Amino acid sequence: MTRGLLLAINNTYLFFGTTVYVGVLWALHFFWYPSWEVMNPGNVQDHFILPTSAATDFFTIVVPLMFITNAILIVYERKTRLVWLAVLALLGITVSTVVGQALIIPINESIAAGLSDPAELSRRLRRWMFLNDVRWIAMTIMWLALMGYFIARGRLIHAWNHLPDVQTPPAP
Repeated sequence: MTRGLLLAINNTYLFFGTTVYVGVLWALHFFWYPSWEVMNPGNVQDHFILPTSAATDFFTIVVPLMFITNAILIVYERKTRLVWLAVLALLGITVSTVVGQALIIPINESIAAGLSDPAELSRRLRRWMFLNDVRWIAMTIMWLALMGYFIARGRLIHAWNHLPDVQTPPAP
């Protein structure tokens, strides 16, 4: 395989992981949070613990590879002006991971252990949502940095401005 193809595979994985991650966080923010305002100890297992456990299992595999692919991108771009976009992307995944591992996972575990007090459950879920909004912002910044990188690297704006006109073939 050529170096270019390996870099394309690397960058595709990095952007795939980033897009899935930021997509989940956008969906959490806009679609699922409202239903969690009425969660109670009787339904928290089905509507919170099961989905967050599945997401944790998925991202435990995806995120370490994102760190590796992001590091490869930084090494590749280290002598170019585009390196700062790769570093900004690394900052996004780092913030998201630290917040997740240090602050969110303990909340998940405390809720999974069982809470009988609805007020305490509500307080922890609100904290959980706030922390995920921090990750939402960090991952959105990461996604925007990578999109900026791909636009700049591929000269996409230039390419879009120089697309050939689509000509209708003459009628026979």
